[in-house]
Amino acid sequence: MNQRNARLLLLLVFAARGTSFLFSKNLMQDMDPVGILAVRFIMAFLILAAVFCRKLVHLSRDSLHGGIILGILYTVCMILEMYGLRLVDTGVSALIENMVIVVVPLYTAVLTRTMPKAITMFCAILAVTGVGFLSISQTRGESGHLGMLLIILAAISYSFCIMATESVSRDSDPVAVGIIQLGVMGMLSLIISLFTGNLSLPENTRDWAMMLMLVLICSCFGFAFQPLGQKYLPAETAAVYTVINPLTASIMGILIAHEGMSVSKLIGYVLIFAALIIYNMKAAK
Repeated sequence: MNQRNARLLLLLVFAARGTSFLFSKNLMQDMDPVGILAVRFIMAFLILAAVFCRKLVHLSRDSLHGGIILGILYTVCMILEMYGLRLVDTGVSALIENMVIVVVPLYTAVLTRTMPKAITMFCAILAVTGVGFLSISQTRGESGHLGMLLIILAAISYSFCIMATESVSRDSDPVAVGIIQLGVMGMLSLIISLFTGNLSLPENTRDWAMMLMLVLICSCFGFAFQPLGQKYLPAETAAVYTVINPLTASIMGILIAHEGMSVSKLIGYVLIFAALIIYNMKAAK
């Protein structure tokens, strides 16, 4: 796979992941957040394990270790995301979490003792400014502040996930890593939900339909194939492409959940779109 195809794959992956916010928020009306994660990721693991069984039969030690590491990191990120999502709008929660756009280049600069690329930092500033505009209307009392805090913590953990994915994907089978990662996430979520006594299954046809969307689109495709795309791209590129995730979530929140549009939200969308377009134009050159 060349870098152009890897970029396209990551764009599709993050768009698929963006749909998960609305489905998850609706499911939380009837199910516990960690219970949703347990059912979602165990089902996704079983489906992908059946389709790619040969990769698991010939699983390397690097792929196994990489999948376990990513599974643990993403479990922490997803739990923070789910509990924060209960308290703030879907689009805003997605955008706050994707502060990873600026965090990853800063982490990279510290680790490598180099300055981030100017275009990356400029796009990051645009995107994070957009996040600021989108978060203005969300601090409604203590619950709103708590939701914002949880999503910010999810963003910090997500940045570690992005960087770890790049490192793990270099010397292992990225698809196998993605499958193991989903299995670990499912098992950890199951253990937590059993320990707290909050494990449950979808209660009706509507809930099962949303769960299947989470499993097939957001997990089987969205999670499992991210390591494949990142195998051929640096972490900074993947971080900037994550803006597709919150944009998808925001559009679905407005059109389907009727979360509403305001001047601040519109400014936020424009700034984030500008960040993505500018970065892609520079990358194309």
